[in-house]
Amino acid sequence: MLSANTKDNLKQIQAKLSLFGWKIIYDWSFSLAALIAYYLLISLLPLIVSMFAVVSLIFSNDTEFQNRIRDRLIKAFPEQGFSDVLDPLLDAFSKQAGSVFIISFVVSIFTGSRLFVGLDDVLTIVYRIRERTIINQNILAIKMVLAFVIIMPFIIIFASIPAILQKHESFYQFLITFFSCMFAFIFFQLIYMILPKRQMSWRHTWCGALFAAIGLQLVLLTFPWYAHEFMADYVGQLGFVIVILLLFYLLGLLLVIGAQINAFFFDYIQPLTSGLGTCLCEFADREQIQLTDDNFRPNDVIVEELNTTKYQQQ
Repeated sequence: MLSANTKDNLKQIQAKLSLFGWKIIYDWSFSLAALIAYYLLISLLPLIVSMFAVVSLIFSNDTEFQNRIRDRLIKAFPEQGFSDVLDPLLDAFSKQAGSVFIISFVVSIFTGSRLFVGLDDVLTIVYRIRERTIINQNILAIKMVLAFVIIMPFIIIFASIPAILQKHESFYQFLITFFSCMFAFIFFQLIYMILPKRQMSWRHTWCGALFAAIGLQLVLLTFPWYAHEFMADYVGQLGFVIVILLLFYLLGLLLVIGAQINAFFFDYIQPLTSGLGTCLCEFADREQIQLTDDNFRPNDVIVEELNTTKYQQQ
């Protein structure tokens, strides 16, 4: 039999987890994850292109190395769909890697900054804080892109070591996973500490960053098996897009849940009284926000004109 104190503690834990669940739901966290997935789709691909361009420049004469990287990537996705996309890219890199790198890097500055603008908007909702101005938001987003370009190659290098090693000892696999998780943790920590427009401390962000980093490693380990077993019927370009969208959605969900963990358990930000849309509607009614007609005239002007016309008719 459980003691009274143990029962009370369990009830408190259950109540906290219930509130945390409602915060996730009321903040539209799953919709925010889809928003991040879209920004990831339009921003990560140019960054990946630039990274592959660098690989092609350095190992232009090492076709065996490029084939190992290709085989490793294809194993994570339905083979026909991903190979149809990857083969033309590798062929283009081997011929014009320099120009591809320059173009993709310039494009990634813009598209990558859109990703961090979206992340800033998401964290604004999670932490209930005011938005940045457009200029400040874009300046910060560009800084985050540069940090991403610096950190992400290390994650990719450690994740790609199995394609280089001739023998895949378990010790090397452990080191690869550990260092990849460590760099992912640093990247998530930077997002959670820098993007919110408020004073942040690593003591209030480490847990969410650790959750997202470990979750990312689990996704990277299990997603190839899932894609082969349950998504092999999706072939060609369409299959590639579907698989990528699902992967990006999972990454976005990890990032949002990590932010919710930090906000709820460490900054004690409570859930809304109802869904985000309902709260906005109630706020508009409470603040008596002006409505407009088709000519964008305020509602009080329309009412005044109607009263004047009615008085003149009398």
